[in-house]
Amino acid sequence: MPLDRSWHYYNESLIERGRILMDISFLRSSNKEIGKMNEVKIGAPFEYSHSYIQFLSFLIIGFKIAYRTIQGIVRKRDYYLITS
Repeated sequence: MPLDRSWHYYNESLIERGRILMDISFLRSSNKEIGKMNEVKIGAPFEYSHSYIQFLSFLIIGFKIAYRTIQGIVRKRDYYLITS
């Protein structure tokens, strides 16, 4: 990598490599799960369900996917939830 390259753009390019198409329909119940998790919680609400975190852990361990690639997957999921 050239010395004059921007780390910000380099990191973003690594994150963008995380784009893959995957069926995540099993996560449709995550809103109910998050609601249950937040029922008696004091403070900031949970944003991700346990099943979603387990799914990401499976990707990291099972497919040996890098952390920045997982960041790209999470960003696309959040974008999908906002736009749908």
